[in-house]
Amino acid sequence: MDSKTVITEFHNRQTTKKAEGTANRYTQDVRDWTEWLENPGAKDYDPNSRDRDAKTLWDATTHDLRTYLRQMLNNGGYAGGTVSMRESSVSMFYQEASRMAEDPSMSIPETENPAEDLDLSGWTALKNGTKKEQNLKEGVQYLEPDEIDSLTENVPNPRLRNELIVRLLYHTGLRRTELTETRLEDIDTDERAIKVRANKTHQNRTVYYQSELDTILNRWLNVNRKSLATAGSDYLFPTTHSEQINPDHITRLVKEAAERAGLQSTVHTDAAGNVRGKVTAHVLRHSFAVQSIKNGMDTRRLQKLMGHSKIETTERYLQFANNDLREAARRYGPGSE
Repeated sequence: MDSKTVITEFHNRQTTKKAEGTANRYTQDVRDWTEWLENPGAKDYDPNSRDRDAKTLWDATTHDLRTYLRQMLNNGGYAGGTVSMRESSVSMFYQEASRMAEDPSMSIPETENPAEDLDLSGWTALKNGTKKEQNLKEGVQYLEPDEIDSLTENVPNPRLRNELIVRLLYHTGLRRTELTETRLEDIDTDERAIKVRANKTHQNRTVYYQSELDTILNRWLNVNRKSLATAGSDYLFPTTHSEQINPDHITRLVKEAAERAGLQSTVHTDAAGNVRGKVTAHVLRHSFAVQSIKNGMDTRRLQKLMGHSKIETTERYLQFANNDLREAARRYGPGSE
């Protein structure tokens, strides 16, 4: 069975176990690994200085995977968390491939998982990160989409509710207090829209989420939420003991998920010794804004979605669009051949 077919089967199996976005990320990670193996030197971060021979997925060794990850980290400028997640995706693929091999009709050769003997504990850059964009810039900390996926995979119990909270904050750019104030009547599942009661700015608005949240939101509304003793609450997110989740509860669950995912780091320690971590609920709001700008959204539309009273507040995110343009010019402009 060729690699393309195997990867497609891997994706199909993952979609039965994971959220669609997570399954897509795992699959894309494996595709990237496969391309690196089959086409030495083709990746921007792969100089292939030792004239490495092309290999298939089934010929890969632990040494190959170590080289691949180091190139991503040292040459590609990938964040440490991203590299760790790439290793995890590759390992998951080979575990699934081993199960596929039990079916003779799939013609998958018996192979070893190259990640099984890979020790990354000494790679300090995986903890510190290397991507310059993730430094503290004008007060903006944010997460990449693959880091959002890792965050949601590591939320504490109740998992479905907490994953939905994280994904809604990222998809909509809501403030944590705005999400806690969201009522059932504010949700329009047909339009995938949420009306925001903006107590901070007194400017009510509507935000939107993507279709990949349909399944998890419907399950929360129609199954998990209805099982609570507080199911009669008007609010979208009651808890087992309260009709409305507290904003501080959201803060704690995001921080715990970040710690579990290995995404947390110290940004600042004040004079009293209080530590401010990089990943907070508000960072998900920043992440929404940064990704929207990178995807081409203009600042006026973003301003309305985020509920900023001043356009200057929104315009600080333009630096990330400029970074993307600069990198694109260097990579694809005349003289880059």
